[in-house]
Amino acid sequence: MQPTDVSTRPTSAELCWQAIGHVAPPRLPWTLYLSDPIQAQLTTRWGPRAAWPCPPDDVVKIVWPLEFADVSPKGFTDMFGCRWTGELGGYHFGAPLYPELDAKLLRPVELIRDWDVERIRRTRKEHPDKFIFYQLTITFGERLWTLYGMENILVAYLAEPAFIHAALDRLLEMHLMALDRLLALPIDAVSIGDDYGAQRSLMISPEVFREFYKPRLAVLYERIRAAGKVVMHHSCGDNTEIMRDFVDIGLQVFHPLQPEAMDIGRIKREFGRDLAFRGGIGTQRAMVFGSPQAAREEVRNAVKILSADGGYLLEPSKPLPEDAPLENVIAVVEEMCRAMQYREN
Repeated sequence: MQPTDVSTRPTSAELCWQAIGHVAPPRLPWTLYLSDPIQAQLTTRWGPRAAWPCPPDDVVKIVWPLEFADVSPKGFTDMFGCRWTGELGGYHFGAPLYPELDAKLLRPVELIRDWDVERIRRTRKEHPDKFIFYQLTITFGERLWTLYGMENILVAYLAEPAFIHAALDRLLEMHLMALDRLLALPIDAVSIGDDYGAQRSLMISPEVFREFYKPRLAVLYERIRAAGKVVMHHSCGDNTEIMRDFVDIGLQVFHPLQPEAMDIGRIKREFGRDLAFRGGIGTQRAMVFGSPQAAREEVRNAVKILSADGGYLLEPSKPLPEDAPLENVIAVVEEMCRAMQYREN
């Protein structure tokens, strides 16, 4: 594979726009996605991030904060009022906020606050040449689970569809109001975060996705694209059965494309003309249990498959996990540095 010739050296943002536009850039745009413990280990070994033997990230992700009050390692309360508990380096929500399936209980929440607007502007000032995207996390399905309980929502898809539609319409209105503020700010893309996949299949049927989620995602995607921004979507697990639906409604970049859950070769063949991909480098198998050489192969395989004819932003599918041996992590960083320059050896 040969990168497209360019007369001038592109910025990080230009590399990303080329890749998303399915032009093979002179090198792959990359993001070194690390868990906090791995970040700390590498800092101990190599010093500050600027001293690491790899270039800075091309992509800057601004994540919509789940937390809003009472933040501590033990947990926090999010802006909807749901309580999250900290455990094993992550957080999980506890009892549902609302005791009954009543959409009127779902009070309006301002998702983009003034301090968040300033954070975005400050980030652009600090990174004028980077590709910056903002991720709206826990948008529709996951938000319903936190508010009303996952089991209750799964039953309600069949038993209480009018409630689901009414609750999602309220969430859609909140997100459209958020986009009105967000799309006027100096960002390149917006990512919608909502997980639909489990490890071996969807968590919901394609029919449920198409009835409840696809039409509302289409509204968000259209609003984002109309503003000249890139539409991204994050959904963990196996999303194979709804990838065509994402394409139908105008998605441009899919993440994380986990090879443990999806056949990344098939996805590239069937949807690579329409979609670009972030991720694709597995973090559950060789990264944790294999040798450094096997971890390198995870990188090489993803790059070989996904970078053909453009359409790839080089990145691990999930943060390099804290239980990965440090020598494997270093091997992955080295291999990613080689891969971004289209070198295999």
